[in-house]
Amino acid sequence: MIEEFYKKINGNYENALSRMQNDERIKKYLRFFLMDESYKELENAMNSGDCEVAFRGAHTLKGVCQNMAFTALSIIVEQITEELRAKDFEKAKETFPKVKDEYKIVIDEINKIM
Repeated sequence: MIEEFYKKINGNYENALSRMQNDERIKKYLRFFLMDESYKELENAMNSGDCEVAFRGAHTLKGVCQNMAFTALSIIVEQITEELRAKDFEKAKETFPKVKDEYKIVIDEINKIM
């Protein structure tokens, strides 16, 4: 079930398993991911035009995604993080819909297995 989840989100199950040791622990952290506020912080800041807060949310989300081995989401979040770090808010606005799409895929798939 967890391995299939990682396939559906284009993640790295082996990496997640090596970090978290078993599927039950991965599932525990998937629940924590549902409660993580960094995506909401990023989304709200993108909507309000606050580059600094958007960067903070993106940077936090990037770390969480990397730790969870959410490869596809991690790659696009890393991109927006670097755009916001460079204070290129216009470019980040172009990237954000891709972040939103990948994030939705992950959330939808987590909800299916919970």
